[in-house]
Amino acid sequence: MKLDRAALEAAPRRLLSRGSRLKPAVHRVELPDGPACVVKDVREVPGWSRWLARWLMGRERRILRALDGVDGVPQLLGEVDRDAFALALLPGEPLTPAAFEQHPRSLAADLRAITAAMHARGVYHLDLRQRQNLLVAGERLAVVDFGAAWKPRLWSRWLLAPIFGWVDRQAVLKYLARHAPEELGYDEARSVLRFLRLRKLWFVSPHNDAGEWAAAKQRVAQGRGDAPKS
Repeated sequence: MKLDRAALEAAPRRLLSRGSRLKPAVHRVELPDGPACVVKDVREVPGWSRWLARWLMGRERRILRALDGVDGVPQLLGEVDRDAFALALLPGEPLTPAAFEQHPRSLAADLRAITAAMHARGVYHLDLRQRQNLLVAGERLAVVDFGAAWKPRLWSRWLLAPIFGWVDRQAVLKYLARHAPEELGYDEARSVLRFLRLRKLWFVSPHNDAGEWAAAKQRVAQGRGDAPKS
């Protein structure tokens, strides 16, 4: 897809997310010769921090190239210029607790599958716990923001991959514990409790328990015999 700055400025567009000092603005852009797309743009980021915002955008582009073809991940369509790139527009709305509670099994299965596919390509999202990074269309789920994602280099993968992979997997269990605890397995519930104990030590961004501790404790108390059916 060919989309330059002049064409971007001329095309009808709708702001989806405002930018900040480091984060790009996100627009839905209506193209005259094709389907609508999503454009992430750091042109309006303050000049003093734009160099870092560009670096972060470049990292996200490289990660999206590494994930090309993964179901549930938007396709990178191309670069507009050094300040912007375009993505395929995926259907759906940001994940809500009600949507997850309606289809917990299928949405959790999609999130597990996408996470496993990312990890198989050496990519770790690290921000799946934020619902705005997930889209839901019916019973299907997609991951749409890779601004915090990381692809460790070969020399550091042996150390970081197990930690980063564990963080991503805990995000899946968080949704189950909060919104569909009946879907938690015994070992998964114990893993939730271990994560929450460690999370209390992370004082930089205190964790807001929304019932997952109590739900996981109750599931563990039920024992292995009452694990949900697959």
